[in-house]
Formats: sequence, structure tokens, C-alpha cells
Amino acid sequence: MRSRLQDLATSTYDVVIVGGGINGAVTAASLSAAGLKVLVVDKGDFAGFTSQESSNMVWGGIKYLQSLELKLVYKLCVSRARLMKNYPTRIRSIGFFAAIGPNSPADEALTFLGALAYWFIGKFTTPGPRLFNKLQAGKYEPSFVGTDATAAVQYFDGLLLDNDARFVWDFIKRAETTGAAVRNYTRLTAASHASDGWRLGLTDEHTGQRVTVRAKAIVNAAGPYADGLNSLMSNQTEAHLAFSKGIHLVVRKLTQDDRVLAFWDEEERLFYVIPMHDRSVIGTTDTRIAQPETSVTDEDRDFVLRQINRSMNLDVALTKDDIIAERCGVRPLVISTPRQNKKSEVIDWHKLSRKHAIEADRERKIVTIFGGKLTDCLNVGEEMRAEMQALGFKIKNERWFGEDHKLGATRVGKLLEAKIKDADVRLRVAEGIWRRHGSASTEIILGWTGADVAEVFEGLGFTAGELRHIARTEHVVTARDLLRRRTPIALVRSQSEIDRNQTLQGILTEFGLA
Repeated sequence: MRSRLQDLATSTYDVVIVGGGINGAVTAASLSAAGLKVLVVDKGDFAGFTSQESSNMVWGGIKYLQSLELKLVYKLCVSRARLMKNYPTRIRSIGFFAAIGPNSPADEALTFLGALAYWFIGKFTTPGPRLFNKLQAGKYEPSFVGTDATAAVQYFDGLLLDNDARFVWDFIKRAETTGAAVRNYTRLTAASHASDGWRLGLTDEHTGQRVTVRAKAIVNAAGPYADGLNSLMSNQTEAHLAFSKGIHLVVRKLTQDDRVLAFWDEEERLFYVIPMHDRSVIGTTDTRIAQPETSVTDEDRDFVLRQINRSMNLDVALTKDDIIAERCGVRPLVISTPRQNKKSEVIDWHKLSRKHAIEADRERKIVTIFGGKLTDCLNVGEEMRAEMQALGFKIKNERWFGEDHKLGATRVGKLLEAKIKDADVRLRVAEGIWRRHGSASTEIILGWTGADVAEVFEGLGFTAGELRHIARTEHVVTARDLLRRRTPIALVRSQSEIDRNQTLQGILTEFGLA
């Protein structure tokens, strides 16, 4: 469990990072490894807002080819390749099978040419694209038979094997390992600047406990709340944010093979069927909203279900009763035009991309990160080192990302031979625990007793022993922290299934999370 707040007031931090989503997490990991004294706080759980609502894709932004944002696509493709190289167990290459039909923005020839350009821009770091005619597409993906698809194009991107919030936690954990202090459910409630730096008032969201900490610099990584946080700190910036809501629905597994299906919806936007463990995730939508807080509406559900039932030849059409879980988040889209410029009021928000922007007030030492996406995270971490150096901090060039060697799962499997007899279960558990915990896996497994080794839900690879370890060591405060963010259990199992699972309910009770 997390520590109380009083121990934070005993020293001055080089940098306090406000926001524990992907931008704050990579900044914490990067700056802590660089030798700075770092504190990262979030008013909710780490990755508890936008960063837990993504499509779980690590992609080069193929859709930005339509708006000819070639520089952004190149940058994202390079980032995708770096992430896949450095996280070989967390991210895997996966085929995207895109149906060409009446809503597609181009015919099959031009779409295939775009896929070739995407492959070229990505420096051929993924398998090459393929073009399928209607007959071939139906044989390759039977759910296309009888639909309005006239052809299909296959290209490749990356996919997170667990979930986005778990990936964010990996960076938080790495920051903590290299000396950072990390606190979730801790809100910044006051900020004042003087000649010797910042005094920041922090409040524990659960206990109401308050403390004041000192910092030489602040990083605003509050995601959709970046503008509001800047107001609290009286920080003026040129860039500001617009918001787009996107939702996903989690349903039963819809495909026979483990691939991503891509369609163009009735609004001519890319729409996906994405595997997540033994379920499928369908979406997303794109709706302009004024505020970060939002929720899934019946209109959203009807739209997504209409798209999937139109696009796939399913044995039984999906209805609202088939929804296992829902994801709903906002995309913080960067508007670089100053607020007072009237042009900012007439910008076509559909054309705003997921690029990020960084602005610094070097006199008061505030750095704000606007926008961005998971694929671009390593660039953000490195750019923040440069920003801190410009603010006068001495930066060590130490490595701050990457995972243990992927072959470690084999060693874990051998360690589990005496504990789990079923070879398929053993492989699933071994790969999962190594993917999530790396070299700490051995120590975790050695502490297991007989009751710890069984899968809590058949097919998911999470054992009672691993869940206990997560609840005990990963700053878990609520059941949602454990089941929605440190793991994807609440995304792939319904609430009724969770409520009926006695083993899981026992763990929640044991740690005061029920």
C-alpha cells in the first residue's frame, strides 16, 4: 500500500510531476533515471483516466496518411519500431485486415498503395502489406462473406498484450525503482512560486490528509486537465486543448484467428475489432465534447453495434446484452493557435491529430505536456530530459526504458513445472507473469503456496499468487486499481462473473478492496 504523505515534506524535489498517465509516467522514468529527485502525483490512480481508455494499439498512425501528415506518420512509425524492439513481450506485431467497401475513402488499388507507403515510411520494420480480392478475403476471414466488402488489405502494426494502463504502470514502477516517489490519489490543491522555487499543497483524496512539498520545477502532465492545472499555477501557454470522445465495447470473441479487423464506419472513419485476451474490443467513436468528463451513451452503443453488425457476417447479431465491459475516454487534441486568436475558434477539430506539444516557462520552471499518445511516449521522455537540461538541471544519460530478455519466460515455465501440471496453463501463466514482472517473477513464484497457483479465471493466465503480489506491492488502493488497471480482468470479465468468483472476492477482502 502507498505511504502516508508526511514523508514527502522532508526534502526538496528537483521535479514534481503532476499527472500519472503515459506522459507523466515516462517523464518520471526518464528524469529519475537521469539522476533527478522526482515526485509524481495523480489525483486518481495511475493511468486512471485517458491512458486507460486507448485501443491498446502501438501504431504508426496510418489514418494520418489521408491528411498527408507524413512527418507525423514517420515519427510514429519510428516510435512504434523502438517500442516493439524494446518491449518484445509486452507488444507484438499483429496483422490488421482492412475491408474495402462503400465507406472506404479509396478503392482497393489506392488503399493498397497507401499501405505500401505506410510500410515504406516505417522503414520496412513490419511484414509487408498484401492485397486480397473479394474471394480471397472471404477465405481468409469468413466473417467478410456476405458483407459489402469488395476487397481487403492487410498491413501490420503493434498491439499491447495486456492493457494500456498496465503499460503505463511499468514506467511508474521503473521510476520508483530508480528512486522516484510516487503517489496516486493525491491531488495538487495549491501552488505558489518564490525565489527559491515552488511550494505545492497536496491532499490525500481518501483520507483528506494534507502536506506541503517543495520543488525546483513542475511538470504539468495532467492530460485533459492540463489547461485547468495551468490556471491553478497562473501559467500562461499558447497551446491549449480540444476534446474528442471515443468509446469501445468489449464483447465475446468475434474472430476465429487472432488478428485485428479494420473497417470504415458510416462516417468514413477507421473502426476496429481488436483482440484482448479471449474477448474482442470494438470501436472507436469520435465525438467533439467540451469537457474531459464523459460517459458512454445509448447513442454511442447503438452506433458501435450498428457498425459491427453491418461490417461482419456474424452468426448472431450483437446487442446491448452482449456487452461485457465499456471503455470511454477523451482524446486531448492540441490547438497550437493562441486562445485569443479567432482562428482557434474555427479550426476543424476532425483534422487535429494526436501530436504532442511541450511548452516551458523557464523563468518559473514549469513545463507543460499537451496531447500525445502512447506510441509517442519514448519521444516525450527524451524531450523532457532536454527541457530539464535547458532549465539548468544536470542530466545523466542513463537508460530508462526497455524490459528484461524475453527468454525469461522459458525459465519461469521450468520453475512452474512442479506447481502447474497442465502444460497449456503453465505456458500461459509463465508468459504472463514474465511479461508483467520480468526478473522479479522468480521471487514472486517462490513464495507461492498450493492455493496461489490456480488461474483465477480460466484462460487469462492470472493466478491468485500474482494478484496478491500486485495488491501488496503496486500501490493498489481500490478494486478497480487491481482489476481495471494493473490487470485487464474487469475489461474481459463481466461484473457478475467477478462477483461470483470466490477466489477473487477472497483476495479483494484480504486486502480491504471489496
